[in-house]
Amino acid sequence: MGKSRVFKSLPLFILLFNFCFGEDIRNFMIKENEKIIIFAPHPDDEILGCAGLIQKIINNMGKVYIVYLTNGDHNQIPYRIYEKKIILNPIDYIKLGEIRRKESIEATRSIKINEKDLIFLGYPDYGTLKIWENYWREDDKPFKSFLTRASYVPYKENYSFGKPYVSKSILDDIEKIIKEIKPTKIFITSNYDTNVDHRALYNFVRIALLEIQEIKPEVFIYLIHFKNYPQRNSEKLLILNLPSVSEWYNISLDNKEIQKKKVAIECFKSQMVFRKNWFMSFAKENEVFYKEIDVTLDENLIIESEKEAEFENYKNLSYPFYVMLKKENSFLKIEFVHKKKILYPVNYTFYLYPFKEGIEFSKTPKIKINLKKEKEVLTGLNVNYYRELKYEKLKDKITFKIKFSDLNYPNYLFFSANIRIGGVNYDFVPWEVIKIE
Repeated sequence: MGKSRVFKSLPLFILLFNFCFGEDIRNFMIKENEKIIIFAPHPDDEILGCAGLIQKIINNMGKVYIVYLTNGDHNQIPYRIYEKKIILNPIDYIKLGEIRRKESIEATRSIKINEKDLIFLGYPDYGTLKIWENYWREDDKPFKSFLTRASYVPYKENYSFGKPYVSKSILDDIEKIIKEIKPTKIFITSNYDTNVDHRALYNFVRIALLEIQEIKPEVFIYLIHFKNYPQRNSEKLLILNLPSVSEWYNISLDNKEIQKKKVAIECFKSQMVFRKNWFMSFAKENEVFYKEIDVTLDENLIIESEKEAEFENYKNLSYPFYVMLKKENSFLKIEFVHKKKILYPVNYTFYLYPFKEGIEFSKTPKIKINLKKEKEVLTGLNVNYYRELKYEKLKDKITFKIKFSDLNYPNYLFFSANIRIGGVNYDFVPWEVIKIE
């Protein structure tokens, strides 16, 4: 057996900024005349994660553009408190999207960003990861938002007004914006973020950059939703023990910059009614960002699961697992191994979305494999892989193979897996972008 590369999903132990890493954290260097894009899943993420960075870029004669994936029209509890209404209808939620757009305009104006440099797409809040996973076919009906009941961008002021809620729309918009702006640096949210839209944004921007060969900006990742993050009793934002970090970067803020960040955060009145302390805990002495290592399938690659139940459903139950991807001649072999015995019926989902240079990603095969185990019997469900799929179960291990030819001999593979019990996601592998060599 060859060597393996392991990316562990440890319980995100928070490491003290100056203590555990020391010189491994670099000072973020800001040059004059930088041109950057900050991609924000929702209005407010750009301020929470990057308000200090924005101030420093602008003060160094740079240009900042912000692209908002959604208008944040799905955040029910704060909006009910804000509107003092128990029952809200679809029009109310579209109104929420308009309110949050205006809040970001006000917040970014306070740190000297012109409204014309804000690009609101308006895709469905809490729906973009489902779109990424399931809405790539040309004949797919658009995704329908549960709260707004919209299937097309409903905001007349938005860049993407009228576009359908499908993956190609989102990808085309992001690629067009990057080509027009030609940024030197891009900032995105993490694939390990606990919010589904934050993980979807990561995927869409990563694939857009693979498809745009002529533009090679530096890519940095900022932190928003992680367990116990940010720590409220610390004067600094702390870094996390994430499995795919190459380098951490720090920006120190002076008192004036911290105060301006606080003023900008306070513009989000529709959200602050519910989690003010959490929002204000981002206004600290610094901001942190990281670059990723390249994840490469050279021989064996082992990826461990995250605790979906702990993150998104706030349950204490978890069924950790790991997945090993291995080259075996002309096949990609996938092994799924439970680290804990499960007595209940379990559904497994594996996603394999290949990228091949010269072929539009929207036209490459999107292989989604669903398996079910009940009373130690493993069966295939809704396998949209039209070759014969051979899978087997040995103790707590599941293995199957896919021909590389059926993946178009990809340059990269977007891969994820999860388990569901009783219709609820319990553990998952965050989407990884794997280079195939």
